[in-house]
Amino acid sequence: MMEFLVILTLNQPVGSDFRQITISQIVKASPGSTRVGLLSWAIAELGEDWKGSNVLFFSAEPNTLPTSLGAVKS
Repeated sequence: MMEFLVILTLNQPVGSDFRQITISQIVKASPGSTRVGLLSWAIAELGEDWKGSNVLFFSAEPNTLPTSLGAVKS
């Protein structure tokens, strides 16, 4: 299993206004999982009220950093 940092921001019209929500969560995904699978999971986590919303931002990145960062040149 791999860990991913999943961030999702949705926007939804409400009358003459809008509402927005952002989630950020660490998710364990099985080998063979896809980004679209993680997106579907994140939308489902928000519940029925957010179905059909506009996706403003989505990111699913491995929750690891390189073991060697190397020298930074200025």
